[in-house]
Amino acid sequence: MNLVGWEQSYNPADAIDEGLTDSESGLFYQHAHPLMTLDNIKAIIPDNFTYQYPNWKNTTEYHIGDKVKHANKVYIAIADNVGETPADDSLYWQEYNYLSDYLKHLTKNGIATMVQNFIQMKNLQMETKNLLERRTFFDGAGRVNATLANKGKLVGFEIEPVRSMGVTAKIERIGLQMKGGSGIVKMYLFHSSQRDPIKTFDLNFTNTNGGFQWFDIKDAYMPYISEANDSGGCWFLCYNQDDLPEGMEAINVSKDWSREPCGTCNIGSITAWRELTKYLMISPFSYKAPTTFAQYPELPDIDLLSYTNTINYGLNVEVTIGCDLTDFIKEQKLLFATALQRQVTAIALRTMALNPDVRVNRNQSNVSRMDILYELDGNSAGKNSGMGYELKKAYEALSLDTRNVDRICLTCNNHGVKYSTV
Repeated sequence: MNLVGWEQSYNPADAIDEGLTDSESGLFYQHAHPLMTLDNIKAIIPDNFTYQYPNWKNTTEYHIGDKVKHANKVYIAIADNVGETPADDSLYWQEYNYLSDYLKHLTKNGIATMVQNFIQMKNLQMETKNLLERRTFFDGAGRVNATLANKGKLVGFEIEPVRSMGVTAKIERIGLQMKGGSGIVKMYLFHSSQRDPIKTFDLNFTNTNGGFQWFDIKDAYMPYISEANDSGGCWFLCYNQDDLPEGMEAINVSKDWSREPCGTCNIGSITAWRELTKYLMISPFSYKAPTTFAQYPELPDIDLLSYTNTINYGLNVEVTIGCDLTDFIKEQKLLFATALQRQVTAIALRTMALNPDVRVNRNQSNVSRMDILYELDGNSAGKNSGMGYELKKAYEALSLDTRNVDRICLTCNNHGVKYSTV
C-alpha cells in the first residue's frame, strides 16, 4: 500500500490519514498528472460510498476501529463502548475520514489491476505459464490383498519441488486406498524449515472393502519460498499409523519410486512420470512416531527418515504446478512503482471522465470529459501521447526489468531472429 504515496493536503481540515502519505519509492500519485488532486478525487466519491458501514445501534458492543454510520456521517470507534452516541465531541468516537478510505480503495484497485496486467503480459509473452495441470503421482490402484501392517510409524511422501523462484505446487486432491476400517484419517503437511505442521487435513474415509477414495483439498500450496517457509527445502505429506481408525490398513501399489517406469510396459506412465519429475521429486518415507505425536505433532529429524521406494502407504496425490509470482513481486516491489503510480492515475482519470455518479461541481466543471479523455488516450491520429501511452511504456519497462530473472517462471523469450525485406 505504501510503495507510492499520496501527498498531504495543505488544508489541515482536509488532511488524509498519515499512513497514506508514506512512499517507499519516493513517488506520489499527484505527481503523475495535474488533475490528480485530492479535491478532484473527493469530487468523484459516490454519494452512497458510506452505505457499506452499518447503522449505529445503542445495544451493540463496539471496539476500537469499528466503523458505523450515524446522522449521515461515518464514525470510527476510538475506545471500546456500548450505548455511547457517536458525535464530533465524543470521547468514544471520531468522524471517519471517508476520503482516506476511498483513496485506500482506489490504491488497492490499482495494485490488483497492475498485478493482473503484469501476469497477463508475461503469459502472452510466453515468459511465465502454468506448468502442470492436475497431475496424479501415479495411475492405477493396488491389489486389495496387498495390505501393509501398521507398525506405529509416521508414513507418507517427501515432496521436493524444483528450486526455482515462483514455482508453486498446489495439492488439489489426496487419495486414500485402505481396507478393514473407516473413519477420520488425519493427514499432516510439514516443511523442512518448520517443526509444526503447515496444514492438517481430516479425511473421512468411508470405504471398508479396499476401495479408493479422493478428497478435495483447499489452499494447500507448496511454494518454493513464502512467509511460512524458507526457500527450497522439502515438504512432507504424511499420517501416523497409530492414529488410523481401528482395523484400518493401507493398501500398497507396486511401484518403484526411485526410477522411471518401464518404457516398454506402459508408455503413458513413463510420459506422465517425466512430466511430473521435471518439477517434483517424490520419495515415500517412514519414521518411528513418538507416542506423543497425536497431541504434539512435530516434524521428525529428517536425517533419520527411512526411504521406502516401493511403498506408497495407500496414498496418491493430485497436484497442479504453476508459477506464483506473489513473493517475487513483494521482494522486487520497487520495480513496480512507476507502473503502479500511472495505473492508479489512469483509473482515477477515467472515473473523472465518465463521471458515473453525475456529480457536477466546480472541480468537474473546470475540465470537460473530452479534455480528460484526451489526457488519457491522446488524439485520434497519434498513439504516442496521453497517460495511456505513459502507462504502456511503464509496463514495457517493467517487462524488460523482470525478464530472464528465473529459468522457469520469468524466462527470456525474445521470439528468435526476425527477418524482413528492406
